[in-house]
Amino acid sequence: MWERMKQNFRRQENGKSEAEYRQELFAQIRASHAEWLRAHRLFHEATGKDEIDYAIFVLEAAERKYQIHLKIAKQQGLHRFHLPADEPGYATDTDRVHKRRAE
Repeated sequence: MWERMKQNFRRQENGKSEAEYRQELFAQIRASHAEWLRAHRLFHEATGKDEIDYAIFVLEAAERKYQIHLKIAKQQGLHRFHLPADEPGYATDTDRVHKRRAE
C-alpha cells in the first residue's frame, strides 16, 4: 500500500494524473510491442550472417524492452480493463465477466 501511495505522489509531482500515467504506459507497451514485431520480421527476412547477427541483437533488445514495460504495468496493477472504451485493446464485456468469475 505504501508503495502505491509513493508512486501516486511521484506522479503528482510530475503533474500527471493517474489516467494520464496509465495512458502513457499503455502507449509505451503498444509501441514496444510494435517494435518487437518489426524486429521479428527483420529476423525472418535476414539473409547474410551479419544481417542475421544484427537481427538477433535487435530482436533481443526489443523483446527485453517489451518485457520491461509489461513488468512495470504488472507492478502497477494495470490491466487492459483500465483502458478507456475507445482505446485499442479495450476489454470486451465478456472478458470482464470472465475476469470477475476468476476472482
